[in-house]
Amino acid sequence: SSSSSSSSSSSSSSRLRRGRWALPLEHGEGRVRPRGHGPSASLRSETGEGCEAEILPPPREEGRRRRGLGLVLVTLGLVLLVASDGTVLRALASESPNKGTGFITKNPIVRLLVFFGVVKGIQNEREYLKSRSVFLLKKATAKIKKKKVEAICIPLVAAFVGWLTNWLAVQMIFYPIDFLGINAKRFVTGSIYGCDVMQPHGLLGWQGIVPAKAAKMGFAMVSMVTTKLVDVQETFMKLDPNKLATLLSIEVPDLARDVGRSLFPRWSVSFAENHVIPKLTSDLKYAILEFQHNYLAGFVRCMQGNLEKILDMNEFVTQYYVKHKPLLNQFFLECGNKELAFLVNSGVWFGFLLGLPQIIVWALVDNIWSLVIGGTIVGYATNWLALKLIFEPVLPVKVGPLTIQGIFLQRQAEVSTAFADFYCKYLLKSKLIWNYLFTGPKKESFKELLTEYNVERIHEVAGQMGIRADLLDDGVVRSLGTTGAKKVLEELPKHVHVLHDHIDQTLDLQPMLEEGLKVGLVL
Repeated sequence: SSSSSSSSSSSSSSRLRRGRWALPLEHGEGRVRPRGHGPSASLRSETGEGCEAEILPPPREEGRRRRGLGLVLVTLGLVLLVASDGTVLRALASESPNKGTGFITKNPIVRLLVFFGVVKGIQNEREYLKSRSVFLLKKATAKIKKKKVEAICIPLVAAFVGWLTNWLAVQMIFYPIDFLGINAKRFVTGSIYGCDVMQPHGLLGWQGIVPAKAAKMGFAMVSMVTTKLVDVQETFMKLDPNKLATLLSIEVPDLARDVGRSLFPRWSVSFAENHVIPKLTSDLKYAILEFQHNYLAGFVRCMQGNLEKILDMNEFVTQYYVKHKPLLNQFFLECGNKELAFLVNSGVWFGFLLGLPQIIVWALVDNIWSLVIGGTIVGYATNWLALKLIFEPVLPVKVGPLTIQGIFLQRQAEVSTAFADFYCKYLLKSKLIWNYLFTGPKKESFKELLTEYNVERIHEVAGQMGIRADLLDDGVVRSLGTTGAKKVLEELPKHVHVLHDHIDQTLDLQPMLEEGLKVGLVL
């Protein structure tokens, strides 16, 4: 009686686990824990009827210390394999260590630890890992069956998160144009041609990455154009000085009238225009027209010969982009419209696929933070994958019957056309270049060039009239040259519009840019 009592007590105590009753199962696959409490629950637990069951892990086997040592050695071995960048694995596979593999591969003790930790450790844990895997699989299956709706929602929510994060990423690249928020703790990361390169974020606020770094991005693009695609000096030498002089001659009378009125009383200019010029002989009029044409053509040649002093194409485009940030956004949106659309839409598919493993993690881990961490990983991974597919591989790679290349690079011909068209339509225009010459940072150099040219022409005319050079006062001559240059530059912007169409057609930069980009000069 006492024997059966102690046996029963022992059996009951073995079933008692942290205040609950458990029913042993056959074959040692696990145990069932009733969810009820109290005597009635204990009675029901004896038969396993009338109660919900929860699968518990099988009891640990003996040899926990050995298992712990094995796990430690497995971890140590894997760390050493990663740290040695595969050299340990290669050394273990060969009979003699490689002479150049270093300490890790040459040291026999380390090699032994790696071998014992990875091979023997896993062998010792095989049965436990197998039983543990079976238990976790049953637990995950039970949870998924019980909460089907939650399980189905996980990849759908991941797809939405992937799309949303990618859409927000694209928006934050381009907007807002100007900084929005508290403009504090915001630093200047550089300066190009006097234009600050800003960091997009401040203490509390944001500016689009492209607008914030307009100077850097604009300079990078135009530098590529001027160093790899277009020789600025050679391009402007295409212009025919005589043709430009002929076109501008139409505006000379109005230009001369405006300059004269700024130097002399208006009545004197009107008197000369109405009473003096009409009475000039034909030969004298022809001489004046010839001098006018030679003067204009000579100045065009002077500009072509000193182009680097008055025009810095990199500076011009960089500063123009900084002043017109929406235009820089428009450039990227037009040239990369398909890639940006792919970046946003791919978030749905990548997010859904990455959400499938999250179902397993959610089923195994009873912690809401697993979904939060998984969402963070999905947001980062979808952006990373999309960018990789857009720009890599750079060169086509054959994978069986398929040829793989970055989406953007596959469209090199199409993008080249869009790039060239944009630059020629909005930037490399005669009107903008002349405006830079008149108002840009090098306007004083332009004025000085015109002054020197005027001084040379004064000496040339004096020589033709038989006036000796030593009779000319250099101060007076320079003063005349400087005053004339100043007045001409004040009035000339009103009259150069007659040159724009001819200059744009003659330079014809679009085919040059397009062809250079198509043949891969940028790459």
